[in-house]
Amino acid sequence: RRGGAPSTPPPSFFRARRAAAAAEMWHIEIDKSAQMEVRRRCIQLELPCLEEYDFANDTVTPPLRIEARPGIFIRPYQEKSLSKMFTNGRARSGFIVLPCGAGKTLVGISAVANVKKCAAVICNTSMAVTQWKQQFMSTWTDVKESDITCFLSKGEDWKNRPLGKLLITTYPMIMERSKRSQAGQDLIAQIKARTWGLIVLDEVHLSFADKFWQVLDVVRARCKLGLTATLVREDDKIKELKNLIGPKLYEADWQELAKEGFLARVQCVEVWCPMTPLFMRSYLENSAKKRKDLWVMNPNKLAAVEFLVNYWEQEGHKIIVFSDDLRPVAAYSEWIGRRRLTGEDDARTREEVLGKFRDPGSDVKTIFMSSVGDAAIDLPDASVIIQISSNFGSRQKEAQRLGRILRPKPGSNATYNAFFYTLVSRDTQEMYYSTKRQRYLVDQGYAFKVVTKLEDDKGRDVFTLNKGAGKYGGTEVEKDLLQMALEDRSELKRRHQEEMEASGGGSSGAVRRKQAKMSSLSGGDSLAYGEF
Repeated sequence: RRGGAPSTPPPSFFRARRAAAAAEMWHIEIDKSAQMEVRRRCIQLELPCLEEYDFANDTVTPPLRIEARPGIFIRPYQEKSLSKMFTNGRARSGFIVLPCGAGKTLVGISAVANVKKCAAVICNTSMAVTQWKQQFMSTWTDVKESDITCFLSKGEDWKNRPLGKLLITTYPMIMERSKRSQAGQDLIAQIKARTWGLIVLDEVHLSFADKFWQVLDVVRARCKLGLTATLVREDDKIKELKNLIGPKLYEADWQELAKEGFLARVQCVEVWCPMTPLFMRSYLENSAKKRKDLWVMNPNKLAAVEFLVNYWEQEGHKIIVFSDDLRPVAAYSEWIGRRRLTGEDDARTREEVLGKFRDPGSDVKTIFMSSVGDAAIDLPDASVIIQISSNFGSRQKEAQRLGRILRPKPGSNATYNAFFYTLVSRDTQEMYYSTKRQRYLVDQGYAFKVVTKLEDDKGRDVFTLNKGAGKYGGTEVEKDLLQMALEDRSELKRRHQEEMEASGGGSSGAVRRKQAKMSSLSGGDSLAYGEF
């Protein structure tokens, strides 16, 4: 002290203290039952844990006999993504972000084959479970079928069998806690009792973070790998998922992959479909909820779909027509005479339709699909997407649907070899939502071309036929579509249930299908089709 004032330590003192603190390392073993609670507390304190798994020296976790098949090579960007996960002989938990069609499944399978410990793959749909199993067994590895357990609500393969060292199941099957059979409860107990080496979380952006704890509580793994094409949600829960699983390990550049030939070169087109006079008048007179139904069922969208389907089929392309609303899926597919897939179809029907669509010699060149086809569906030959309607401003859904045609297309030197059309009813609020949906794709380097005319081989614009009313303006088709748009959904559901009971379906869940005219779909022949 000088003159009673406290002395200030020299800078070297602080440098020495920081160096001592940096060199100090604490080793704390946390009881297995308390690990999830510790993670929760760390997230609340904004100190997320960085997890690394020393799988090479793990002698406790059951091993999995798995090797890559001879002649299997991974692409440079896939190898780079795995190098970010496996460092210094350890496996880090986190996300790998690759666009649809870039081989996320192979990255996940390669991670499982590298760790060589019992692993779990959690998917979003039962269709994805089947695809993962096929990829493991038939394509990429030599894992035995006896080592695989596919835990699904439909199917008896997992019953009366010991739990395999490779579990493939869905998020709902793990998170569901009620209405589980005794066999299901027994299998969940076996899953909980085991310590897993790796858990692969497919399409992880689709899971809800507030329930995500249940998955990690049931499948307790030493390492977590999240796979996604779109690390984006319309809520703020992506941050929570990052805290639960880990940081982003790698994200590929979509445009770079397209330039290198690993992805298709996609032309994005926004088709502005004017409302017919009758529909515009109804749009202005109705509430916001009914306005959405009117812009979805716009007759000029039917004209656009019919025009684009016929044009691209003649060019030899495979086409997928998407709609979140089931009414245009049913009505348009009936009118144009093409196959459709929705959530009401069983697994056998789906595989039959998708199998014919994949077959180059099949006459099934176009399929209409609801949101059941948004993710985890393998259709490598599809090259044209037509989107009738989407979920308001969902960026995630827009990117997922674009991903259905991102598989590289061989034998084409054209500037674009895949095409993504989104139909928008002009002068309606749908134009605002469409712009919002496109933001993620614009961030990835895609540009949308706006088209206001669709001219046939005679030079006639399908939107201005019938004195400007459009191809179906003033026709019975327009009246049928208007009735479907304005019909009360509860009444539609009630009539549908009555039809089911009359046909003997009752509560058994059986579905009766029959051919019908478009007027039938709006209730004309006591047959109704709706979104429930």
